[in-house]
Amino acid sequence: LNYNSTGAYAMLLAQYGSGWSSRVGVSYASDSSTEFDTEDYKEYYPNLGVMKAVTLSDSVLGIFDASAGKHITDTLNIFKGTDDGNLDNWEMAGSYGLQWNPSERLSFSPQYRLSYKIYDDGNNKDREDLTNMFSLRIAYQLASSVTLDLSSSYTDRSTSGRTGLDFKNMDTGGGLSLTARF
Repeated sequence: LNYNSTGAYAMLLAQYGSGWSSRVGVSYASDSSTEFDTEDYKEYYPNLGVMKAVTLSDSVLGIFDASAGKHITDTLNIFKGTDDGNLDNWEMAGSYGLQWNPSERLSFSPQYRLSYKIYDDGNNKDREDLTNMFSLRIAYQLASSVTLDLSSSYTDRSTSGRTGLDFKNMDTGGGLSLTARF
């Protein structure tokens, strides 16, 4: 299958002298089939959040982030030809990460994120997801506009609230990228 994905985000951000910031925003995402010329998934995600950055040493920055929002989805149920709102959910999340720069070119960024979702429509009504994610990003600046990134993550998700459909899921993965800015 061949899909085109689209994403956009608009945000208002307020930064305060104490290291805190607050934001309100909305994101949009969609997946469209180029084979059938259909938009099979789209999502609007209005959300708000706060963030606090704290300097822990000359080379380490701690970053706390918390957010809440509503995922409003439109998905095609291939058996009924309609959208049942199966993926609509409220999400609350928090994360804490470090950014350690042992040199001008090298940085390590470990992070932990906890997310709680409750689904409120369709077949998934009253479903709850609890997701724990650990990630690590290692970046090395090859030149002033070229960065090499190595990233890895581990995710553990538990789902409950749906009789007979409770499950646990664990994922792990990694990636390597080269980024050039012009």
